[in-house]
Amino acid sequence: MSERHPEVADGLDVHEVDDGLVVYDLATDRVHYLNPTASVLLAFCDGTRTEADLATVVQDAWSLDAPPQEDVRACVVQLRNEGVLR
Repeated sequence: MSERHPEVADGLDVHEVDDGLVVYDLATDRVHYLNPTASVLLAFCDGTRTEADLATVVQDAWSLDAPPQEDVRACVVQLRNEGVLR
């Protein structure tokens, strides 16, 4: 896992909906729909936690047997590629 500390990008308008978050990127005029897991990740991407820390957050939130490191990494990579995280 990466030791980078993901952080939410600037210029996003985030709104909570019943099944996650809707994120509007003002710079690109794009809308992103985040499921509950991605929404939790985004909430904890404040620049202080590593991807391994985030996997532990997901493990605790859903009472998993092990941290879902690969799934968290894939989500972080996708959110970075979409410009939601930096």
